[in-house]
Amino acid sequence: MSDDSLDRVETLAKIGASLLGVQFEAVEIGGADISGDEFVHGYCFGLFDAMAQCARLDQYSDGAAMISEGFAKLVGDKDGGAGLFARAMDRMDEPGFSKGYETGASDLMAWAKDANALPKGIAKRGKRGA
Repeated sequence: MSDDSLDRVETLAKIGASLLGVQFEAVEIGGADISGDEFVHGYCFGLFDAMAQCARLDQYSDGAAMISEGFAKLVGDKDGGAGLFARAMDRMDEPGFSKGYETGASDLMAWAKDANALPKGIAKRGKRGA
């Protein structure tokens, strides 16, 4: 990866993690909830994947790196981020994960079309769910 590509991946991962972090904080979801809840894990993956697609990142290189880095930022651990990415690849067919993925991707796409349509599909999963 070039330096420009690394900067872009890092910037997108930071934006995605910040967007998820604000949602997590609002409903009291933490990093541990990502691996413990299929829907939350899928939601994060779906949101990051939609970001990668919007940015036209190659899914096998920069896209995968951005998603892994985004997870790392959410859990505060690079190895943990890589583990969550790998685990996501294994969970694609699980119903809870798939529903979360669809919701996360849909939320990001709605937000991309209208900045007032903030992603909120995760809100019902937290301790202060809507």
